[in-house]
Amino acid sequence: MRSKSWFLAAAAAFTLMAAGCGGSTDGGSGSSGSKTTLRVASNSNSSALPLWVAVEKNLCDKQNLKINFTKIENVGTLPPALGKNFDIIFTTPVQAITATAQGIPVTEIAGSSTDTKDNANSYLFVQDKSPIRNVSDLAGKKIGVLTEVGTLHYATLRLLKQAGVDPSSVQIVQVDGPSQADQLAAGRVDAVETVRPFNAAIKAKGGRNIGTPFSSLGDEISVIWWGANRQWAESHSSAVQAYQRCLQDATTYIKEHDAEARQVLQKYTKLPEEVAKSFELPLYDPSVRPDDVKRWLDAMKELGLFNGDVDVSKLAYQAK
Repeated sequence: MRSKSWFLAAAAAFTLMAAGCGGSTDGGSGSSGSKTTLRVASNSNSSALPLWVAVEKNLCDKQNLKINFTKIENVGTLPPALGKNFDIIFTTPVQAITATAQGIPVTEIAGSSTDTKDNANSYLFVQDKSPIRNVSDLAGKKIGVLTEVGTLHYATLRLLKQAGVDPSSVQIVQVDGPSQADQLAAGRVDAVETVRPFNAAIKAKGGRNIGTPFSSLGDEISVIWWGANRQWAESHSSAVQAYQRCLQDATTYIKEHDAEARQVLQKYTKLPEEVAKSFELPLYDPSVRPDDVKRWLDAMKELGLFNGDVDVSKLAYQAK
């Protein structure tokens, strides 16, 4: 099963890198004076902006939280580190479902952003001169993907299936985000699936968008969120609620202080200043969305990408 091999590889990769990942090493959340310390990790995805703003603007102080933040670009390596190096991680429904099936009970404790029809963060680009006019024309074509085991690619496979295209007829080539514009323009791939901010460079080099993969799961769906070990969340419900309130305060701050939030975005993503200023921010939503997790599980099973057994009710935690 492809999902299982991905998880085992991620666990092995993290074992090699964990010693240098930074953050607290006290073995779990702890107390720093009167504050609770949370060890949190994410990659450079702009959906993590509320956390970065909370850290930079000290918005967690009033919740008596101290955030020890570490940036790890490959979030696929993070589930095995829960309880060892981190208390809370940025993860996807696909990763959480797979990790849980392999004995690491990852549960959603807070949302980050949602993908909607009006604020989409998934794209399927072809060159403007390409004879490919819509998704149904991709049968037998070569598609460049960021990763074969992520939510974006799984959503693309579902979009292909909905358009009547046999996903197995498509040739998949892994292409990192910064290279996608050049690879598509050079004709080395017929199409690329991508997210912001890579879409801007692709469009600038003559790309034309023919579909939004995440829409294959509905008009509004969460694709990445904050997760923790289920047992840890249940025994630290006060800290979980404080973390959620911290993210909510940061979400409000972003709405009211756009320029300052974009400065934080630039600092953590290393985007050029002009890009950070014009970047369309995601629709931030820190609420837990259990129904979305089930939709991802159903999609994975429908595509034959997951045959394990997980309790959906345990994949989202709502502190009481």
